[in-house]
Amino acid sequence: MQHTKRVNTVRSRIRKPKGGKRCPYRKFPYLKVAKMWARGKTIAQIAHSINRVDKHNAKDPYHSLRNFLYRMHNGYLDGNGQVVRLPHRVSAKMVRAGRKAGLRSARS
Repeated sequence: MQHTKRVNTVRSRIRKPKGGKRCPYRKFPYLKVAKMWARGKTIAQIAHSINRVDKHNAKDPYHSLRNFLYRMHNGYLDGNGQVVRLPHRVSAKMVRAGRKAGLRSARS
């Protein structure tokens, strides 16, 4: 009987580390994202440059980056250890309107 060699895919090696340990989270490059955001780069451009595009989620491939941007708007640590907020690119009125619309859709 012939034995075939099992081929490990890249995904299986990433998801299942040896020893039964959990995969460590990848560090998020807050400073790099903040610089690119200040230069006016789009979410898609930033996501591709830091390799945070979810290829398995065709409906929303930039979900993880948008979550990080949301957290950065509330505050993150810069290189000096100071808590700073990522500025919004739209007016405060537009941010409030978007938040209210999101809350309205969550209720229904």
